Order: sequence, then C-alpha cells, then structure tokens
Amino acid sequence: MDKSKIVMPKISVIIPVYNTEKFLREALDSIINQSFKDIEIIAINDGSTDNCLEILNEYAKNDNRLKVYSQENQGQAIARNFGLDNSSGDYIYFFDSDDILLPTALEETYNKCKKDNLDFCFFDADIFYDDIEYNLSFDYKRSHLLEDKVYSGLEITNILLDHNKFRASPCLYLLKKGFWKGLKLYFENIIYEDELFGSLLYIQAERVGFVPKSFFLRRVRGNSTMTKQYAEKNLYSHFFILDQFILFSKKNGKCKNVINRFCMNIVNVAVYSASSLSFKLRINCVLKVLRKYANFIRLKPILVCMFPFIINNKMKNV
Repeated sequence: MDKSKIVMPKISVIIPVYNTEKFLREALDSIINQSFKDIEIIAINDGSTDNCLEILNEYAKNDNRLKVYSQENQGQAIARNFGLDNSSGDYIYFFDSDDILLPTALEETYNKCKKDNLDFCFFDADIFYDDIEYNLSFDYKRSHLLEDKVYSGLEITNILLDHNKFRASPCLYLLKKGFWKGLKLYFENIIYEDELFGSLLYIQAERVGFVPKSFFLRRVRGNSTMTKQYAEKNLYSHFFILDQFILFSKKNGKCKNVINRFCMNIVNVAVYSASSLSFKLRINCVLKVLRKYANFIRLKPILVCMFPFIINNKMKNV
C-alpha cells in the first residue's frame, strides 16, 4: 500500500474500558454518531471481567473506525497512555466508557481549535446520577465566567481557580496532538491521575479556547472514584501529585504562583478527606503535611482530620 495515500483521521477518541457493560453501548453510540465523522476510536479493554470485550468487538465489526485493544488490568492511566502512543489523529479526545457525548461536540470543538489555532478547546458538562443517592459538591459550569477569546493557559487557569471552577477532567477538552507531543506529558498510574495531567496541560498552554456548551454528560455511579470512600491509597496519590507539582514549580518559575494554588487546594482536600481514615493514618497524614507541605495547609482541615467525631458532632448541634 502506498503510505503517501493513507489519510489520517482528524481526531483520535481514546476510550479506556473496564467492566462497564451496562453503559458501554450508550457511550459508544454517542461517539459513533457524532456529526464529525473523520475520527478513529481507540478502545482499550483494560482486563474487563464482564462482556465489555464482546460488545467492543461487535461494534468494531460494524464500524471500521473503531480499533479494539486488550491488556491485563493496569488501570485507566496506562490505558490512556497506550491510546496516546497509538493515536493517528491531529487532535485527541479522551472519553470514559460510562458517559455520553452530545452529537455536535467534536465538530464544534474541532472547528474552534482550527479557527483560533488552539492548543486545546474545553467545554462544560452536565451531571446525572445512576440509581444512587449522591450529590457532588461541585459542577462543571463555567460559561458565565468566560469570554469568547483566546486565553493563555495561565490566564484561564487563574480565572477558573478564582471561582473554584477549575476542572481537570480530560473528557472536557479537545487537545491538539502536536501540543501534547511537545510537552511529553503522560498520565501517572495513580488515583486522580486527571488532576496532575490536566493541571500541567492547562498551565503550559499558550492558546486556549472555550465553547460555552455542556457537551459532556457525566454519569455518577456507585463504586466509582468519585463515590468510593476515601482510603489510604487516595491519600498517597494526593501526596504524589503534590510532590510532582513542587518539582515542576522548581523547574518552571513562572508557574510557581498557580502551582502553589493547586497545592493549597489538594493538600486541604486531602487532609479533610483523611478524617475517615484510622487514627494512626490520620496522625501520619498530619505529621507528613506539617513536615513537607506546611505552607499550603490551613488549620481547620487539620482539626477536622484529628478530631472528626468532635467536629462532626458540633456541626450537627449547630
């Protein structure tokens, strides 16, 4: 075959898949039926023990844009990195196998990226709950804060942080592959891998745009990262992210202020959340934070972490 005649897709959609057979067809349909057709879909079956692989192979028989790969269960980060290394598109979109993307999302964000020569273009999302009683304490609505203009990464990050609206999820942006390759940025195999990847992506961008529409429908379900109880591995993933941010800040002085803001958010959330851990782990957490991250921590999270029952009872009696 004459390689010069091979036409590469304009967008690579990367989908890690793990035990989501209940939602997978709806998720795949939302990508396959996008108004923008010039895409490849890279689905990585991450050792699923249900019928995900059978569903993927069924869809691949009917749409040659879908490429199915399988690996032993290694986690979402490793699957996404595999997708990055095997992508052919000029742009990259990360998608989760239990969510939904509205039909014009890729078309509108691609056109925006091309028109304004963007490193990436991001958008909003709506949240819906899958048969669970759970309410997230945040949302994905930023349109009321932003103008129709090209922002620098540092500028847009500071605006979003000012309003507590920074969201690192890679499902909320279309990314120029050339920009990503220049950064040599991959997902770390930890919990909250999005936080590190997305944050470093934002602050290193020179040209960022926004489409004020909720293209993405985020499903919140039981036993997911967002709804599982905070555990020791969550805490140490937060510590890992803090260490990586600090290392990055030392090498990139112009980003120091915004990195400090990220660190303050993360360490305070981590210490608050650690209040559900054992007494020994809470002690170790507070000691480590005071030793390594004292300039980022506030007093209240430490009190909540060390005396959760007293604090919670006082709050109930207010």
